[in-house]
Amino acid sequence: MGGEKMNIVYLLMLSLILFSIGLYGISTSNVGIKMLISLEIIINSAILAGVSVSSFYFSTGVLIFVLFAIAIGVIESAVGIAILTMVYKKYGRITISLLKEIKW
Repeated sequence: MGGEKMNIVYLLMLSLILFSIGLYGISTSNVGIKMLISLEIIINSAILAGVSVSSFYFSTGVLIFVLFAIAIGVIESAVGIAILTMVYKKYGRITISLLKEIKW
């Protein structure tokens, strides 16, 4: 039982480190692709935390939440890439400041 507690602690610490890297990437970047990748790192850190907790407590409810998080991450990536592709086609570069000029 002691080994399982150490494994969950390591996994949760890894999840925290990934979350911190993603948060740093979002807060310091002005380029859309970098922000999208940083957001994916944050979502993946939440998924890692959910899977580690689920495997420790043998819970299927958390795994269902993780599946929804994976689906939301895929949808977010597809929409984000579509928007950034549209911005690149129109302006020739991708920065977040250009998103303010788009007429929705």
